Amino acid sequence: MKLFNSKEDSLYLTRMQWTKVFTAFSIMIIALYIVAMVASLLGSKYFILNYQNSQMDRIQEWLVNYNLYPLVMDLFMTLEFTIVISFVLKKIPKIWYVLAFYTIPMILYYIMHLIFGEFPDIIRATYPFLFYLIIPIIQQCIDNRKDVYRPKFSWKKYGFCIVRLLIATAITFVLQIMIYVIKDGTFTLENKVMNLSAHFIYTLEYDIALSVILYTILLLYREKGDSKLWATSQDHGGSSQTSTKQSQKSLRKNLTKTQKRKIRLLYLRVYLTQICAFLLLMVLPFLLGKVLEFLVMYLAFAIARYLLGFKYSLHYKKESMCITVGVIVFGILSLAVPFFYVTLVLAITLGVSLAILLHLSYKYKGMFLFAQVAKPDKFALLYTFFDGNLEYRHVKQMCIYKGLNQEETKLICEYTEGNKISYIAWKNNYSVRMTIYKLDEAIAKLTK
Repeated sequence: MKLFNSKEDSLYLTRMQWTKVFTAFSIMIIALYIVAMVASLLGSKYFILNYQNSQMDRIQEWLVNYNLYPLVMDLFMTLEFTIVISFVLKKIPKIWYVLAFYTIPMILYYIMHLIFGEFPDIIRATYPFLFYLIIPIIQQCIDNRKDVYRPKFSWKKYGFCIVRLLIATAITFVLQIMIYVIKDGTFTLENKVMNLSAHFIYTLEYDIALSVILYTILLLYREKGDSKLWATSQDHGGSSQTSTKQSQKSLRKNLTKTQKRKIRLLYLRVYLTQICAFLLLMVLPFLLGKVLEFLVMYLAFAIARYLLGFKYSLHYKKESMCITVGVIVFGILSLAVPFFYVTLVLAITLGVSLAILLHLSYKYKGMFLFAQVAKPDKFALLYTFFDGNLEYRHVKQMCIYKGLNQEETKLICEYTEGNKISYIAWKNNYSVRMTIYKLDEAIAKLTK
């Protein structure tokens, strides 16, 4: 199973969208880590690890008493191995690679513990690299056997695997140092002895950051030399937007003073509503003492939502409903996001995940959440696009100018006349859901 769909348009997000979102995701993580690391080195206690779990301490004591603690520690190491080997092979590894990595050292550990009373540190330090070096060879041999032409072993492919291994090793080293500095406030290259609760927090922070950064590199590598990545966004946000703006400017000159005043009042109302909504969202984080955590999460959400397209996200028909749901959702996330002295990366992860969820909720209009209450305010979008001029002739001319076909133009004209979706569906012999879908497609084509 490959880590990404080879088709340009996947079932969920296109490869271009994944690349943009994960690139922004990685940049935000690295930027936050740099700020937190500098703050910790300067003496700030805001990011220093301050977490203790008595239940985990009791579990650790029980594991140590029965000599089972290495089994748990190697689970953390196996998770890191899975992330790195996925990057090296450029696909999710076979399950028996992971099982072999976990079980073979464990068997050796208990055998050598019985015979010699200890497990040499040199073996513990080197055996992961033996797996990293051998598994690409095994995988290539398996892939070659599946090929009817039976190609020979390629040292070039193996060399690329080694290069990716070196890149992953360098990233793991840098990330570990950064997280240690952030959580401890001191710079050291020595391995730290931590209890189970602290080790869990470090591993959670480290594995999420490592996964995001390595996956971003894979996506960027696939996009190397592919001008469609940013050219597509420029086509949608460059020439088409330029032509739209030019047409809107020319139309704005013909507007009456009353129409211009209505448009200015509309923009003012939107801005004031957004400011009031944001202040409401900030109430609970302020009371919880998670202002910075919330702002980072909200910034990650806003960036990811912008990259995926604000128009192609879940919206509610009424602004009051949108604000109410927003306060509830971000209130729950404010409770869920941990303090920065526990972990940093989850704030960004929650923000990006919410933006992706809203995008999928819009894309798949059959989802229960969308079908029941989530309908974009299409009229406001079209009113803004047409600069308040919703006369039939003007709307029809603009639709033809933007390349809409007869059916799409008819739907836009009927909707801007103030007809309800249900009436338009009945008139054109469509279902309500099909009418919403066709109208959304027409609006997207019109406003792109």
